[in-house]
Amino acid sequence: MNCKATIRLICEYLEGRLAPEVGGEVQRHLSYCGNCRTIFDAAALTLEVYFDRELEPVTTERSRVA
Repeated sequence: MNCKATIRLICEYLEGRLAPEVGGEVQRHLSYCGNCRTIFDAAALTLEVYFDRELEPVTTERSRVA
């Protein structure tokens, strides 16, 4: 597997949506390619922050300043 193919599959890999054979190929590539590993780590962190953060409550009322 080359870098271009790996990068295209990183999100699906992180979400567990790849067939085991393809996931294994991505994992093998990430084990020796530092550039793709950097992209993988950034994507994993981004998804973790996005899905694990606590959302602030949205208020519909506006405060008046006199």
